Order: sequence, then C-alpha cells, then structure tokens
Amino acid sequence: MKPIIIDLKDYELSGGGKLGESYIKKDDPDILLKLYSTQLEKMGLDEYERACKVRQIGLPCPEPGQVVRTTDGRLGIQYKRIHGKLSYARALSYHPELMEQYAVEFAELCKKLHSTVPPTGLFPTIKDQYTDYIKENPFLTDDERSGIIQFISTLPDANTALHGDLHIGNVIFDESGRQYLIDLSEFSTGSPMFDMGIIYLQCCFIPEEVEMELYHITKDVSTKFWDLFVKAYYGADVNVEEFNKQILPYSILRILCVEKMMGEPVPPIRPVFHSLLLNEH
Repeated sequence: MKPIIIDLKDYELSGGGKLGESYIKKDDPDILLKLYSTQLEKMGLDEYERACKVRQIGLPCPEPGQVVRTTDGRLGIQYKRIHGKLSYARALSYHPELMEQYAVEFAELCKKLHSTVPPTGLFPTIKDQYTDYIKENPFLTDDERSGIIQFISTLPDANTALHGDLHIGNVIFDESGRQYLIDLSEFSTGSPMFDMGIIYLQCCFIPEEVEMELYHITKDVSTKFWDLFVKAYYGADVNVEEFNKQILPYSILRILCVEKMMGEPVPPIRPVFHSLLLNEH
C-alpha cells in the first residue's frame, strides 16, 4: 500500500515512548495514528501487514487503516481507535484488588491465541525469527551466536499462533470488556513456550524499577499476577516453581533478541545465558 502524505498539525499527540508516538486525528477522534522513528520503519510495516493477517484468522486486534508518511518523511499507521482502552498492566496499577479476575481474563485470551492454527506460511515461525535476531545481535561473539542458534534448533516446534511480544502491556480491553492484541510486528507461529517466556520475563525477571517505568506496577504485584496467570492457563495443580525453571531459557533468549532490537547490551544476563543456553557451568 502506497503511503499517503499527512500533516501532523491535523493530529494531537496522545502518547509516546522509545518505539514511537501515538496521535489522535483532530477532526476524526476515531482514528489513532502510530508514528515510528526512522530506524523502526520496518517494524511499522511488519505491524501493519501482520495486523491485517491477524484479523483474517479471527483474532481480535485494532482495525488497521491507512499507511501514511508525515511531511518530514516518518512512517505511520492509522488504526481504528479503541475508546476507553486499558492495558492489563495499567488496569493492575489502578485496581490490584482485581488481580485474580485480570489473570483469568488474560489467560483465556492467551489460550485462544495459542489454540489458533494459521494457514501454513501466513506468518514466519518464531524459531526463524529468533534465529535472525541472534544472527544480527552485535553484542555476541561468533561462538555464542552459533551455540545459541543450535540451542534454538533443539526447541520444540508447533504450528499455533504466537503474539511474539506477549505481555500485559500488549493486551488491552475497552469499556465493554472486549479484548484486543496490540503491537503485532512479531506475530508468528510456534510453541506457546516462547510467548510464556516473554510474560515471565516481564512479570518476574526484569528489575522493579524497569517494571514500574514500563508497566506501572510493583514487582510484588507482577509476581503474584504471574502465579495466578499460570494457574489460570494450565490449571490449579500446576507447579509454578517447576514451570518457572522450564520457561527461564525462553526468557533469556528474548533478552538477547531485545538487545538486537534496542541496540543495547544487557551485561548482567551474560553469565545466565552462558549457563542455561550454552551449557557452560
């Protein structure tokens, strides 16, 4: 789709972060514009393409509209605006007393996502996606890259849908309670363990100051939410502590992928990934 040229004077800034900005069209408040920085233009195009396909397979996400460029050349995607939206992260920060309800709702959507089988080839596989990230990570040695890529090849395959960046900030709900998946640039197929590793990373692994900055909740709230979520997803009898051990390597892999995307190394993770992924003890 050829982008149309827009003037940002016609839009009002509504939010922003490391990955870009969001705007609301002044004469049509039903239109939300996501504007990407130049270095993240491919992410924006991937998100548009995959959002269209996610709707094709019947999963809920905001309706994508027009691809645009601002007069200064930045890429943007227009979406149908979800009025009164809240992410589960923001909802937890406002109403921690509803944690169990939110955990069950979030788990039910994740189970719907992970039981959906897209047509073969519609999305890339998560293992191919992660392999590409590792190949392009400038903070790894050649030996580390080859070892991690070999580790990825040993992980289980599956043909079910994955969000690819699934956490409580990337699922929203509107005033009626209808849920939507957002930020779909990494949507893929594969084992649900990859998505679960990202949720575990967000809930239990990142430092509390980062948790507060990105998700607006304390570590105590996020870890309790994780326990409730795992039980809602797998059943009350699941051993959460044992599951955490199984899922940790997927979280480490995700950090190494994020390094490539953000262009910043995460030094504290080095000993852990050598131990878990490269079998160096």
